[in-house]
Amino acid sequence: MLKFDVVIIGGGITGTAIARELSKFDLKAALLEANMDIASGTTKGNGGVIHSGYDPNPSTMKAKVNCKGALMYPKLAKELGFEYKNTGSMVVGFEDKDTEVLNKLYENGKKNGVPGLRIIERDEIFKIEPRVNRAAKYALYAPTAGIADPFEVAIAFAENASENDVKIYRNQKVVGITKNDEFFNITTQNREYQARFIVNAAGVYGDYIAKLVGIEDYEIKPRFGELLVMDKAIGFELNTVLFPLPGNRTKGIVVIPTVHGNIIVGSTARMTEDKEDISVTKEGIEELLNGAKHLVPDIEKRFLIRQFAGLRPVETNTNDFVIEASKKVKGFINAIGIQSPGVASAPAIAEMVRDILSNEGLDLKEKKSFNPYRTPILDFSELTDEEKDELIRKKPSYGRVICRCETVTEGEILSAINRPVGAVTVDGVKRRTRAGMGRCQGGFCQHRIVSILSRELGIPKDEVLLENEKSKLIFGKMKGQEESRE
Repeated sequence: MLKFDVVIIGGGITGTAIARELSKFDLKAALLEANMDIASGTTKGNGGVIHSGYDPNPSTMKAKVNCKGALMYPKLAKELGFEYKNTGSMVVGFEDKDTEVLNKLYENGKKNGVPGLRIIERDEIFKIEPRVNRAAKYALYAPTAGIADPFEVAIAFAENASENDVKIYRNQKVVGITKNDEFFNITTQNREYQARFIVNAAGVYGDYIAKLVGIEDYEIKPRFGELLVMDKAIGFELNTVLFPLPGNRTKGIVVIPTVHGNIIVGSTARMTEDKEDISVTKEGIEELLNGAKHLVPDIEKRFLIRQFAGLRPVETNTNDFVIEASKKVKGFINAIGIQSPGVASAPAIAEMVRDILSNEGLDLKEKKSFNPYRTPILDFSELTDEEKDELIRKKPSYGRVICRCETVTEGEILSAINRPVGAVTVDGVKRRTRAGMGRCQGGFCQHRIVSILSRELGIPKDEVLLENEKSKLIFGKMKGQEESRE
Protein backbone atom coordinates (compact mmCIF):
# COMPACT_ATOMS: atom_id res chain seq x y z
CA MET A 1 0.00 0.00 0.00
CA LEU A 2 1.32 3.42 -0.97
CA LYS A 3 1.04 5.97 1.85
CA PHE A 4 0.58 9.73 1.49
CA ASP A 5 -0.41 12.77 3.49
CA VAL A 6 -2.84 13.90 0.76
CA VAL A 7 -4.41 12.08 -2.17
CA ILE A 8 -6.14 14.17 -4.84
CA ILE A 9 -8.77 12.29 -6.84
CA GLY A 10 -9.15 13.74 -10.34
CA GLY A 11 -6.58 14.90 -12.87
CA GLY A 12 -8.39 17.73 -14.63
CA ILE A 13 -7.37 21.35 -14.40
CA THR A 14 -8.72 21.64 -10.83
CA GLY A 15 -6.96 18.55 -9.51
CA THR A 16 -3.65 19.33 -11.22
CA ALA A 17 -3.73 22.94 -10.01
CA ILE A 18 -4.18 21.63 -6.45
CA ALA A 19 -1.33 19.16 -6.98
CA ARG A 20 0.97 21.92 -8.13
CA GLU A 21 0.02 24.13 -5.18
CA LEU A 22 0.69 21.33 -2.67
CA SER A 23 4.05 20.60 -4.31
CA LYS A 24 5.30 23.81 -2.70
CA PHE A 25 5.28 22.12 0.71
CA ASP A 26 7.17 19.34 2.52
CA LEU A 27 4.57 16.62 2.40
CA LYS A 28 3.78 13.44 0.51
CA ALA A 29 1.04 14.01 -2.04
CA ALA A 30 -0.38 11.98 -4.91
CA LEU A 31 -2.93 12.52 -7.66
CA LEU A 32 -5.11 9.68 -8.97
CA GLU A 33 -6.65 9.98 -12.44
CA ALA A 34 -9.16 7.38 -13.67
CA ASN A 35 -8.33 7.86 -17.35
CA MET A 36 -5.18 6.97 -19.26
CA ASP A 37 -4.11 10.60 -19.25
CA ILE A 38 -4.67 13.75 -17.29
CA ALA A 39 -6.92 16.51 -18.67
CA SER A 40 -8.90 13.98 -20.74
CA GLY A 41 -12.33 14.57 -19.17
CA THR A 42 -14.13 17.88 -18.66
CA THR A 43 -10.89 19.83 -19.12
CA LYS A 44 -10.37 18.81 -22.75
CA GLY A 45 -13.97 19.60 -23.77
CA ASN A 46 -13.64 23.30 -23.15
CA GLY A 47 -13.32 26.50 -25.15
CA GLY A 48 -10.42 27.82 -23.07
CA VAL A 49 -11.78 31.23 -22.03
CA ILE A 50 -10.22 32.75 -18.93
CA HIS A 51 -13.39 34.56 -17.80
CA SER A 52 -12.75 37.88 -16.08
CA GLY A 53 -15.42 37.37 -13.41
CA TYR A 54 -18.35 39.71 -14.17
CA ASP A 55 -20.87 36.90 -14.61
CA PRO A 56 -21.17 35.03 -11.26
CA ASN A 57 -23.60 36.22 -8.63
CA PRO A 58 -21.53 38.04 -5.99
CA SER A 59 -22.85 35.77 -3.23
CA THR A 60 -21.51 32.60 -4.85
CA MET A 61 -18.33 30.59 -4.52
CA LYS A 62 -17.79 31.15 -8.25
CA ALA A 63 -17.52 34.89 -7.64
CA LYS A 64 -15.06 34.34 -4.80
CA VAL A 65 -12.51 32.53 -6.96
CA ASN A 66 -13.16 33.59 -10.57
CA CYS A 67 -11.64 37.07 -10.67
CA LYS A 68 -8.74 36.09 -8.41
CA GLY A 69 -7.90 33.05 -10.54
CA ALA A 70 -8.06 34.94 -13.82
CA LEU A 71 -5.58 37.53 -12.56
CA MET A 72 -3.11 34.75 -11.66
CA TYR A 73 -2.73 33.52 -15.24
CA PRO A 74 -0.06 35.92 -16.57
CA LYS A 75 2.38 34.94 -13.82
CA LEU A 76 1.56 31.24 -14.10
CA ALA A 77 2.06 31.29 -17.88
CA LYS A 78 5.55 32.74 -17.42
CA GLU A 79 6.47 30.23 -14.73
CA LEU A 80 5.04 27.14 -16.41
CA GLY A 81 5.59 27.96 -20.07
CA PHE A 82 2.06 27.46 -21.36
CA GLU A 83 0.48 29.66 -24.02
CA TYR A 84 -1.76 32.42 -22.68
CA LYS A 85 -3.10 35.57 -24.30
CA ASN A 86 -4.73 38.46 -22.51
CA THR A 87 -7.27 39.14 -25.26
CA GLY A 88 -10.04 40.73 -23.21
CA SER A 89 -13.66 39.91 -23.99
CA MET A 90 -16.82 41.68 -25.14
CA VAL A 91 -20.49 40.96 -24.47
CA VAL A 92 -22.13 42.39 -27.58
CA GLY A 93 -25.49 44.16 -27.70
CA PHE A 94 -27.36 45.05 -30.90
CA GLU A 95 -30.28 47.12 -29.58
CA ASP A 96 -30.68 50.04 -27.19
CA LYS A 97 -32.57 47.84 -24.73
CA ASP A 98 -29.53 45.56 -24.47
CA THR A 99 -27.75 48.20 -22.40
CA GLU A 100 -29.93 47.18 -19.45
CA VAL A 101 -28.37 43.71 -19.41
CA LEU A 102 -24.89 45.08 -20.06
CA ASN A 103 -25.19 47.51 -17.17
CA LYS A 104 -26.32 44.71 -14.85
CA LEU A 105 -23.28 42.66 -15.82
CA TYR A 106 -21.09 45.71 -15.32
CA GLU A 107 -22.42 46.32 -11.81
CA ASN A 108 -22.12 42.62 -11.02
CA GLY A 109 -18.50 42.64 -12.16
CA LYS A 110 -17.67 45.68 -10.05
CA LYS A 111 -19.05 43.91 -6.98
CA ASN A 112 -16.86 40.91 -7.82
CA GLY A 113 -13.77 43.10 -8.04
CA VAL A 114 -13.19 42.78 -11.80
CA PRO A 115 -10.85 45.60 -12.86
CA GLY A 116 -11.20 47.76 -15.95
CA LEU A 117 -14.77 46.93 -16.99
CA ARG A 118 -16.34 49.44 -19.41
CA ILE A 119 -19.46 49.83 -21.52
CA ILE A 120 -18.26 50.79 -24.99
CA GLU A 121 -19.96 51.78 -28.25
CA ARG A 122 -19.57 51.18 -31.96
CA ASP A 123 -16.32 52.96 -32.79
CA GLU A 124 -14.40 51.29 -29.99
CA ILE A 125 -16.07 47.92 -30.56
CA PHE A 126 -14.91 47.80 -34.18
CA LYS A 127 -11.47 49.10 -33.28
CA ILE A 128 -11.01 46.23 -30.83
CA GLU A 129 -12.62 43.62 -33.11
CA PRO A 130 -13.06 44.54 -36.79
CA ARG A 131 -14.75 41.21 -37.61
CA VAL A 132 -17.70 41.64 -35.27
CA ASN A 133 -21.16 42.05 -36.78
CA ARG A 134 -21.50 45.63 -38.04
CA ALA A 135 -24.91 45.85 -36.39
CA ALA A 136 -23.28 45.84 -32.96
CA LYS A 137 -24.08 49.00 -30.97
CA TYR A 138 -22.87 48.42 -27.42
CA ALA A 139 -20.58 46.02 -25.56
CA LEU A 140 -19.34 45.26 -22.08
CA TYR A 141 -15.56 45.18 -22.44
CA ALA A 142 -13.58 43.13 -19.89
CA PRO A 143 -9.84 43.75 -20.47
CA THR A 144 -8.62 41.12 -17.97
CA ALA A 145 -10.20 38.15 -19.81
CA GLY A 146 -7.92 35.84 -21.76
CA ILE A 147 -7.50 32.53 -23.52
CA ALA A 148 -5.46 29.36 -23.00
CA ASP A 149 -5.67 25.67 -23.90
CA PRO A 150 -7.09 24.17 -20.68
CA PHE A 151 -5.43 20.80 -21.26
CA GLU A 152 -2.07 22.49 -21.86
CA VAL A 153 -2.47 24.34 -18.55
CA ALA A 154 -3.39 21.13 -16.72
CA ILE A 155 -0.43 19.28 -18.25
CA ALA A 156 1.87 22.13 -17.16
CA PHE A 157 0.48 21.97 -13.61
CA ALA A 158 0.95 18.19 -13.52
CA GLU A 159 4.47 18.22 -14.92
CA ASN A 160 5.61 20.90 -12.48
CA ALA A 161 3.93 19.08 -9.59
CA SER A 162 5.65 15.85 -10.61
CA GLU A 163 9.04 17.55 -10.83
CA ASN A 164 8.40 18.82 -7.29
CA ASP A 165 7.75 15.30 -5.97
CA VAL A 166 3.97 14.90 -6.24
CA LYS A 167 3.21 11.39 -7.53
CA ILE A 168 0.87 11.33 -10.54
CA TYR A 169 -0.88 7.99 -11.12
CA ARG A 170 -3.04 7.47 -14.19
CA ASN A 171 -5.46 4.69 -15.08
CA GLN A 172 -6.43 4.59 -11.40
CA LYS A 173 -10.20 4.61 -11.15
CA VAL A 174 -11.21 4.80 -7.50
CA VAL A 175 -13.69 2.04 -6.64
CA GLY A 176 -13.65 2.10 -2.86
CA ILE A 177 -12.74 4.27 0.13
CA THR A 178 -12.78 3.30 3.81
CA LYS A 179 -11.82 5.35 6.87
CA ASN A 180 -9.86 3.74 9.68
CA ASP A 181 -9.01 6.01 12.59
CA GLU A 182 -7.21 8.96 10.99
CA PHE A 183 -6.46 7.34 7.64
CA PHE A 184 -8.37 6.76 4.42
CA ASN A 185 -7.76 3.54 2.52
CA ILE A 186 -8.34 4.13 -1.18
CA THR A 187 -8.82 1.24 -3.58
CA THR A 188 -8.50 1.48 -7.36
CA GLN A 189 -8.92 -1.31 -9.89
CA ASN A 190 -5.33 -2.43 -9.38
CA ARG A 191 -3.75 -0.73 -6.37
CA GLU A 192 -4.32 0.53 -2.82
CA TYR A 193 -3.36 3.87 -1.30
CA GLN A 194 -3.51 5.35 2.17
CA ALA A 195 -3.88 9.04 3.01
CA ARG A 196 -4.63 11.32 5.94
CA PHE A 197 -6.55 13.68 3.67
CA ILE A 198 -8.49 13.27 0.44
CA VAL A 199 -9.26 16.09 -2.00
CA ASN A 200 -12.20 15.18 -4.22
CA ALA A 201 -11.72 16.90 -7.60
CA ALA A 202 -13.38 14.17 -9.65
CA GLY A 203 -15.39 16.30 -12.08
CA VAL A 204 -18.67 14.73 -13.17
CA TYR A 205 -17.97 11.86 -10.74
CA GLY A 206 -17.51 14.13 -7.73
CA ASP A 207 -20.79 13.00 -6.18
CA TYR A 208 -19.84 9.34 -6.68
CA ILE A 209 -16.51 9.81 -4.86
CA ALA A 210 -18.27 11.64 -2.01
CA LYS A 211 -20.77 8.80 -1.68
CA LEU A 212 -17.92 6.30 -1.28
CA VAL A 213 -17.25 7.85 2.14
CA GLY A 214 -20.94 8.16 3.01
CA ILE A 215 -21.54 11.77 1.97
CA GLU A 216 -24.91 11.97 0.19
CA ASP A 217 -25.24 15.76 0.12
CA TYR A 218 -24.35 16.36 -3.52
CA GLU A 219 -25.85 15.55 -6.89
CA ILE A 220 -23.78 16.23 -9.96
CA LYS A 221 -25.33 16.12 -13.40
CA PRO A 222 -23.40 16.86 -16.58
CA ARG A 223 -24.24 19.83 -18.74
CA PHE A 224 -23.49 18.65 -22.27
CA GLY A 225 -21.94 21.16 -24.66
CA GLU A 226 -20.76 20.88 -28.25
CA LEU A 227 -17.96 23.00 -29.73
CA LEU A 228 -16.55 23.64 -33.21
CA VAL A 229 -13.01 24.28 -34.44
CA MET A 230 -12.51 26.39 -37.55
CA ASP A 231 -9.58 25.96 -39.91
CA LYS A 232 -6.84 28.60 -39.87
CA ALA A 233 -7.47 28.83 -43.63
CA ILE A 234 -10.54 30.92 -42.81
CA GLY A 235 -8.14 33.79 -43.41
CA PHE A 236 -8.42 35.85 -40.25
CA GLU A 237 -7.88 35.70 -36.51
CA LEU A 238 -9.98 37.31 -33.82
CA ASN A 239 -8.55 39.81 -31.37
CA THR A 240 -10.95 39.16 -28.51
CA VAL A 241 -13.54 36.74 -27.12
CA LEU A 242 -17.08 37.59 -28.25
CA PHE A 243 -20.16 36.78 -26.16
CA PRO A 244 -23.83 37.38 -26.96
CA LEU A 245 -26.17 38.57 -24.24
CA PRO A 246 -26.35 35.70 -21.72
CA GLY A 247 -29.39 33.47 -21.39
CA ASN A 248 -31.01 32.27 -18.18
CA ARG A 249 -28.71 29.24 -17.83
CA THR A 250 -25.65 29.83 -20.00
CA LYS A 251 -23.47 32.50 -21.54
CA GLY A 252 -24.76 31.64 -25.02
CA ILE A 253 -22.84 30.76 -28.18
CA VAL A 254 -19.36 32.28 -27.86
CA VAL A 255 -16.77 32.93 -30.57
CA ILE A 256 -13.28 32.39 -29.20
CA PRO A 257 -9.81 33.02 -30.64
CA THR A 258 -7.25 30.42 -29.64
CA VAL A 259 -3.61 30.77 -28.68
CA HIS A 260 -2.66 28.81 -31.82
CA GLY A 261 -4.66 30.83 -34.36
CA ASN A 262 -7.82 28.79 -34.84
CA ILE A 263 -11.31 29.97 -33.90
CA ILE A 264 -13.50 27.94 -31.54
CA VAL A 265 -17.28 28.25 -31.40
CA GLY A 266 -18.98 27.02 -28.25
CA SER A 267 -21.02 25.81 -26.75
CA THR A 268 -24.46 24.31 -26.77
CA ALA A 269 -25.92 23.48 -23.38
CA ARG A 270 -28.32 20.81 -22.22
CA MET A 271 -28.53 18.79 -19.05
CA THR A 272 -28.04 15.06 -19.34
CA GLU A 273 -27.94 11.98 -17.12
CA ASP A 274 -25.09 10.33 -19.04
CA LYS A 275 -21.64 11.01 -17.57
CA GLU A 276 -19.78 9.53 -20.54
CA ASP A 277 -21.61 10.42 -23.77
CA ILE A 278 -19.83 13.20 -25.67
CA SER A 279 -21.15 12.47 -29.16
CA VAL A 280 -21.97 15.54 -31.24
CA THR A 281 -25.20 16.14 -33.15
CA LYS A 282 -26.10 17.71 -36.48
CA GLU A 283 -28.55 19.99 -34.68
CA GLY A 284 -25.85 21.14 -32.29
CA ILE A 285 -23.48 22.00 -35.14
CA GLU A 286 -26.15 24.09 -36.87
CA GLU A 287 -27.02 25.88 -33.62
CA LEU A 288 -23.36 26.75 -33.09
CA LEU A 289 -22.83 28.00 -36.63
CA ASN A 290 -25.95 30.18 -36.50
CA GLY A 291 -24.88 31.65 -33.16
CA ALA A 292 -21.36 32.28 -34.42
CA LYS A 293 -22.52 34.05 -37.59
CA HIS A 294 -24.70 36.35 -35.47
CA LEU A 295 -21.49 37.64 -33.84
CA VAL A 296 -18.99 37.15 -36.70
CA PRO A 297 -20.74 36.96 -40.11
CA ASP A 298 -17.51 35.90 -41.86
CA ILE A 299 -17.53 32.49 -40.16
CA GLU A 300 -18.52 29.88 -42.76
CA LYS A 301 -19.35 26.19 -42.43
CA ARG A 302 -16.86 25.19 -45.11
CA PHE A 303 -14.00 26.07 -42.76
CA LEU A 304 -15.20 23.68 -40.03
CA ILE A 305 -12.52 21.02 -39.40
CA ARG A 306 -13.59 19.46 -36.11
CA GLN A 307 -16.52 19.20 -33.76
CA PHE A 308 -16.29 17.87 -30.22
CA ALA A 309 -18.23 17.95 -26.97
CA GLY A 310 -17.60 18.22 -23.25
CA LEU A 311 -19.48 17.66 -20.00
CA ARG A 312 -19.60 20.35 -17.30
CA PRO A 313 -20.18 19.03 -13.76
CA VAL A 314 -23.20 20.88 -12.36
CA GLU A 315 -23.98 20.52 -8.65
CA THR A 316 -27.75 20.66 -9.02
CA ASN A 317 -28.59 21.71 -5.46
CA THR A 318 -26.74 25.02 -5.74
CA ASN A 319 -25.49 25.38 -9.35
CA ASP A 320 -22.31 26.64 -7.68
CA PHE A 321 -18.80 25.45 -6.95
CA VAL A 322 -18.48 23.30 -3.82
CA ILE A 323 -15.13 23.96 -2.16
CA GLU A 324 -15.23 22.88 1.47
CA ALA A 325 -14.15 20.40 4.09
CA SER A 326 -16.78 17.81 4.91
CA LYS A 327 -18.45 18.25 8.27
CA LYS A 328 -19.35 14.57 8.28
CA VAL A 329 -16.03 12.97 7.36
CA LYS A 330 -12.91 14.50 8.88
CA GLY A 331 -10.12 15.01 6.36
CA PHE A 332 -12.31 14.82 3.25
CA ILE A 333 -12.29 18.00 1.16
CA ASN A 334 -14.52 18.61 -1.85
CA ALA A 335 -13.61 20.70 -4.89
CA ILE A 336 -16.55 19.69 -7.06
CA GLY A 337 -19.25 21.17 -9.26
CA ILE A 338 -16.48 23.05 -11.07
CA GLN A 339 -18.26 24.09 -14.25
CA SER A 340 -17.70 27.44 -16.00
CA PRO A 341 -15.72 29.53 -14.99
CA GLY A 342 -13.64 26.59 -13.77
CA VAL A 343 -10.62 27.14 -16.01
CA ALA A 344 -10.21 30.73 -14.88
CA SER A 345 -10.84 29.79 -11.25
CA ALA A 346 -8.54 26.75 -10.97
CA PRO A 347 -5.45 28.54 -9.57
CA ALA A 348 -7.54 30.31 -6.92
CA ILE A 349 -9.40 27.08 -6.08
CA ALA A 350 -6.01 25.45 -5.48
CA GLU A 351 -5.03 28.13 -2.98
CA MET A 352 -8.39 27.84 -1.25
CA VAL A 353 -8.02 24.06 -0.94
CA ARG A 354 -4.51 24.58 0.44
CA ASP A 355 -5.90 26.82 3.18
CA ILE A 356 -8.74 24.41 3.97
CA LEU A 357 -6.23 21.56 4.37
CA SER A 358 -4.17 23.74 6.70
CA ASN A 359 -7.25 24.57 8.79
CA GLU A 360 -8.11 20.85 8.92
CA GLY A 361 -4.73 20.03 10.46
CA LEU A 362 -2.30 19.45 7.58
CA ASP A 363 1.13 20.84 8.46
CA LEU A 364 2.22 23.03 5.54
CA LYS A 365 5.94 23.67 5.80
CA GLU A 366 7.31 25.43 2.73
CA LYS A 367 9.70 23.35 0.64
CA LYS A 368 13.01 25.12 0.14
CA SER A 369 13.73 23.10 -2.99
CA PHE A 370 10.45 24.00 -4.74
CA ASN A 371 11.04 24.99 -8.37
CA PRO A 372 8.13 27.03 -9.79
CA TYR A 373 9.44 26.86 -13.36
CA ARG A 374 8.73 24.37 -16.13
CA THR A 375 10.38 24.21 -19.53
CA PRO A 376 7.74 23.56 -22.19
CA ILE A 377 8.13 21.31 -25.20
CA LEU A 378 10.20 23.09 -27.80
CA ASP A 379 8.07 24.38 -30.70
CA PHE A 380 10.12 23.64 -33.80
CA SER A 381 7.89 25.77 -36.04
CA GLU A 382 8.74 28.89 -34.04
CA LEU A 383 12.51 28.61 -34.54
CA THR A 384 14.52 30.58 -37.06
CA ASP A 385 16.01 28.67 -40.00
CA GLU A 386 19.44 28.88 -38.41
CA GLU A 387 18.10 27.51 -35.10
CA LYS A 388 16.33 24.69 -36.91
CA ASP A 389 19.49 23.69 -38.77
CA GLU A 390 21.54 23.67 -35.57
CA LEU A 391 18.93 21.63 -33.68
CA ILE A 392 18.64 19.07 -36.48
CA ARG A 393 22.42 18.73 -36.55
CA LYS A 394 22.43 17.88 -32.85
CA LYS A 395 19.18 15.88 -32.81
CA PRO A 396 18.20 14.48 -36.23
CA SER A 397 14.71 13.54 -35.00
CA TYR A 398 13.79 17.22 -35.31
CA GLY A 399 14.42 16.95 -39.03
CA ARG A 400 11.55 14.50 -39.50
CA VAL A 401 8.20 16.29 -39.74
CA ILE A 402 5.41 13.97 -38.56
CA CYS A 403 2.43 16.35 -38.63
CA ARG A 404 2.54 18.50 -41.74
CA CYS A 405 -0.48 20.65 -40.89
CA GLU A 406 1.02 21.94 -37.64
CA THR A 407 4.71 21.30 -38.48
CA VAL A 408 5.29 18.94 -35.56
CA THR A 409 8.51 16.95 -35.65
CA GLU A 410 9.42 13.55 -34.30
CA GLY A 411 11.69 15.29 -31.80
CA GLU A 412 8.73 17.13 -30.27
CA ILE A 413 6.70 13.92 -30.07
CA LEU A 414 9.57 12.10 -28.37
CA SER A 415 9.77 14.94 -25.86
CA ALA A 416 6.02 14.69 -25.21
CA ILE A 417 6.29 10.97 -24.51
CA ASN A 418 9.41 11.07 -22.36
CA ARG A 419 8.62 14.07 -20.16
CA PRO A 420 7.28 13.81 -16.60
CA VAL A 421 3.66 12.64 -16.90
CA GLY A 422 4.37 11.97 -20.56
CA ALA A 423 1.94 11.05 -23.31
CA VAL A 424 0.90 7.39 -23.51
CA THR A 425 -1.89 7.73 -26.10
CA VAL A 426 -2.36 9.30 -29.52
CA ASP A 427 -4.60 12.00 -28.10
CA GLY A 428 -2.06 12.56 -25.32
CA VAL A 429 0.53 13.35 -27.99
CA LYS A 430 -1.97 15.60 -29.74
CA ARG A 431 -2.72 17.63 -26.63
CA ARG A 432 0.97 18.14 -25.89
CA THR A 433 2.23 18.90 -29.40
CA ARG A 434 -0.83 19.71 -31.62
CA ALA A 435 0.08 16.79 -33.89
CA GLY A 436 -3.27 15.89 -35.46
CA MET A 437 -4.99 19.20 -34.72
CA GLY A 438 -4.61 20.68 -38.20
CA ARG A 439 -6.76 20.59 -41.29
CA CYS A 440 -6.43 16.84 -41.95
CA GLN A 441 -7.14 16.00 -38.27
CA GLY A 442 -4.53 13.25 -38.13
CA GLY A 443 -5.23 11.72 -41.54
CA PHE A 444 -1.57 11.99 -42.50
CA CYS A 445 0.22 11.65 -39.17
CA GLN A 446 -1.84 9.38 -36.93
CA HIS A 447 -0.34 6.09 -38.12
CA ARG A 448 3.16 7.51 -37.70
CA ILE A 449 2.37 8.64 -34.14
CA VAL A 450 1.09 5.11 -33.40
CA SER A 451 4.44 3.75 -34.59
CA ILE A 452 6.42 6.16 -32.41
CA LEU A 453 4.31 5.39 -29.33
CA SER A 454 4.69 1.67 -29.96
CA ARG A 455 8.46 1.98 -30.16
CA GLU A 456 8.89 4.33 -27.18
CA LEU A 457 6.45 2.55 -24.86
CA GLY A 458 7.63 -0.89 -25.87
CA ILE A 459 4.18 -2.18 -26.81
CA PRO A 460 2.74 -3.65 -30.02
CA LYS A 461 1.05 -1.20 -32.37
CA ASP A 462 -2.30 -2.87 -31.86
CA GLU A 463 -2.10 -1.99 -28.15
CA VAL A 464 -1.62 1.73 -28.75
CA LEU A 465 -4.77 3.63 -27.71
CA LEU A 466 -6.40 6.73 -29.13
CA GLU A 467 -7.49 7.85 -25.66
CA ASN A 468 -8.85 5.46 -23.04
CA GLU A 469 -9.43 1.75 -22.80
CA LYS A 470 -11.49 0.30 -25.67
CA SER A 471 -10.14 2.94 -28.06
CA LYS A 472 -7.69 0.81 -30.02
CA LEU A 473 -6.86 2.06 -33.49
CA ILE A 474 -5.50 -1.19 -34.90
CA PHE A 475 -7.16 -4.59 -34.76
CA GLY A 476 -4.99 -7.44 -35.93
CA LYS A 477 -1.59 -7.31 -37.57
CA MET A 478 -0.92 -4.73 -40.25
CA LYS A 479 0.57 -5.78 -43.55
CA GLY A 480 4.35 -5.60 -43.29
CA GLN A 481 4.18 -4.82 -39.55
CA GLU A 482 7.17 -7.05 -38.74
CA GLU A 483 9.43 -5.13 -41.09
CA SER A 484 8.12 -1.62 -40.37
CA ARG A 485 10.51 0.63 -38.46
CA GLU A 486 8.42 3.81 -38.53
